[in-house]
Amino acid sequence: MFPPFILAKLYVKGTLKNKTTGFEFTLKNIIDSTLLIGIGPISVGDKVYEGAALTMAVPEKTVSGAEISSKNSIPARMGIPIVVSITGAQLTPGQNKIGVAATTSDIGVIKFEINDIVA
Repeated sequence: MFPPFILAKLYVKGTLKNKTTGFEFTLKNIIDSTLLIGIGPISVGDKVYEGAALTMAVPEKTVSGAEISSKNSIPARMGIPIVVSITGAQLTPGQNKIGVAATTSDIGVIKFEINDIVA
């Protein structure tokens, strides 16, 4: 298991931004290639997002958080960005604390928290 401070380095600082349907940020695998077989919950403040409210996208594939599984995984290759989109309320300007949980095919559940400012 990797310590949370190492996992937090998966988050690409400065990528947090509001969209018309909610917000998004980018992750980039710096540890070892794996498959993501689950995503969520993702929390921001007192709001928690799971399932269909989450979408993960890599260059060749986009999968809803409700549909991601071991049979419908997202490849998390070294250095390739993964855009995580959340459908819901836009974030307030300024610093936001985000909790991220995901499940990989080899390690299992990973969790970390980051702070970033909406770009």
